[in-house]
Amino acid sequence: MIHNNKGWLSSVIMLMLFILPSKVFSELELHISKSAGDGIPILIAPISRGFNSIIDADLKRSGRFTSIYLKKGAILPAFGVHLSPTILQSIKAEYIVRGRVSKAGLDIELIDTSTGIPIAKYRIANGNYRRMAHKAADKIFERITRLKGAFDTRLAYVTATGRHQNKHYYLYIADSDGYNPHIILNSDQPIMSPSWSPNGSQLAYVSFESGKSAIYIQNIFTGKKRMVSGHKGINGAPSWSRNGSQIAMSLSIDGNSEIYLLSVHNGVLKRLTNNRAIDTEPAWSGDGRSIVFTSDRGGAAQLYKIPAYGGKAKRMTFVGNYNSAADIVGNKIALVRRNGGQFRIAIMQMGGAGADIISKGQYDESPSLAPNGTMIAYATQRKGHGKLVVVSDNGKSKQELHTPEGEVREPAWSPYIR
Repeated sequence: MIHNNKGWLSSVIMLMLFILPSKVFSELELHISKSAGDGIPILIAPISRGFNSIIDADLKRSGRFTSIYLKKGAILPAFGVHLSPTILQSIKAEYIVRGRVSKAGLDIELIDTSTGIPIAKYRIANGNYRRMAHKAADKIFERITRLKGAFDTRLAYVTATGRHQNKHYYLYIADSDGYNPHIILNSDQPIMSPSWSPNGSQLAYVSFESGKSAIYIQNIFTGKKRMVSGHKGINGAPSWSRNGSQIAMSLSIDGNSEIYLLSVHNGVLKRLTNNRAIDTEPAWSGDGRSIVFTSDRGGAAQLYKIPAYGGKAKRMTFVGNYNSAADIVGNKIALVRRNGGQFRIAIMQMGGAGADIISKGQYDESPSLAPNGTMIAYATQRKGHGKLVVVSDNGKSKQELHTPEGEVREPAWSPYIR
């Protein structure tokens, strides 16, 4: 966000960096603090190995479902067995999900309670059991809402442990619900602004290992990395293009922060903005034709849009005296808006005038949309401790992710896993 750029960009420090590509360090603690009470009522019947709990939690955090549970002592007939009208009438749900685990994998059936007939059946092949559950939740979500599910995705985020000169930073990748975290980078200097490549195999990020800010690209599977921008001054806020051929970034090559495009293949730079104001935090539009960025050229931070091929920048936000840090999926924009002296996360449509505030913190930042646009991860502070929050785009569900071993910040939601 533009109000804290000067603090981290003025840090000129040495970095010692090493890669731990597969080590699990510390899982985020998950707490669902709010769930929809008026969503689509659905009952997830018990499935061995706890598959039902994972599916249930996924659907809850979408903000579109209300969980219905069996009464104490009640038992549903097994997978594939006919449900009698009496049982169907006793369950106040529109849908029932039943499942079974076999050598072939996880079988799921989705039953419409108005008829008692399965409207969909799925087999999820054997693999990581949590991923199998997330894939099942994706199938159920898509069949009912007609929107592609985004539970079988990942979050990248940064944690900071220790205090002052003993501070240490880690770049993590975890499942979208915070489970199965893996360290990608480990540093005694700041790591910032992770950004996923469109195929989900690489992360671009800002590091200070060269004694100043620089942008690196790293393969998340092999750990291989390379510096792609180490110019004098600011090297910040990388953002991958939709086709993976370019990275938009903020550079101060000539002394002022401007938006540039970098060719990933040959390193050719193209300057997009030329203004005495601070231009930063570029984000690609859903169609990949434009760059949305933060600028204070109007006297305060607002969002502007410029064609990706270059041209004149046009202001996008006019409501509120501070709007920044856009993240875009389709026609939906998540952003930071100052609201009554507090920084909140808001959602607006491309070309829309208004925005809906969906967070309630005092200092919420770094919004990142799920690839289907139905959930937003962001960083916040509570009692001086940084944590992540995932909130549904309708504001009806809220999930908090934090670690007892430090602060969590800088979330970046992955694209769909291929």
